[in-house]
Amino acid sequence: MTESALIDALRSGTPSAYEQLYDQYWKLLYRVAYSRVLDEDAAKDIVQNVLISIWQNRKSLQVLTTLEQFLRGAIKFQTLNHFRSERVKQRVIDLAMARMEVTVEQEHDVLSRDVMEQSLDNALYGMPENMKQSFLLRCENQSIKEIAATLGLAEQTVSNNISEAVRRLRQKLSSQHHGEFMISLSLFLSLLYR
Repeated sequence: MTESALIDALRSGTPSAYEQLYDQYWKLLYRVAYSRVLDEDAAKDIVQNVLISIWQNRKSLQVLTTLEQFLRGAIKFQTLNHFRSERVKQRVIDLAMARMEVTVEQEHDVLSRDVMEQSLDNALYGMPENMKQSFLLRCENQSIKEIAATLGLAEQTVSNNISEAVRRLRQKLSSQHHGEFMISLSLFLSLLYR
C-alpha cells in the first residue's frame, strides 16, 4: 500500500491499515523514542500512546509531510509530555515531602522518596489520558481555562477530570499504604485540589 493509500485507509478505519502502520513503523519509532528518554518502558509507552492517538483521531488525521516525519514529530511531542509528566510528578512529591517537614536520615529519606514515587506512578497508571494530563497540568499551576485550551476540552470536563483524578489518587494511595509518607501525600493532594 502506498503512503497516501495507507493514510486514506487509516482515515476510513481499515484495521489492516493500522496493522501495516504498526508493522512498518514500530521499530523506528521505538528507536527514536528510546534515543530521547533512554528508558525501554517509557519508550514503549510513548510509541504506544502515539499509535493509539493516531487510531483514535484517524477521522481527522492530516499528514502534511511524509508519514515518517509526521510520526517522528508525534514521538517528539509525546516525549515532551513524558518529561513534563515526570517533572510534575517530582514536583508533587517534593511539595508533599516539604509539607510533611520530613526530618529523617538521608538514606531513609531516599528510600521513602522512591516508595512515594513508585506509588504515585502506580496510582496514575491506567488513568484515562485526558484525566491524567488534566491533573498533571493542574500540578503545573495552569488554570482550568488554560488546561481546557491545551487539551481541547470543555472547562467543566477538565474540572471533573481533576476532581476524579484526585479522588482516585487519594483512594489508591490511602488503601495501598498506611505509612506516614503515603498518608501525607494523600492529604497533600486533597488540600491542593479540593
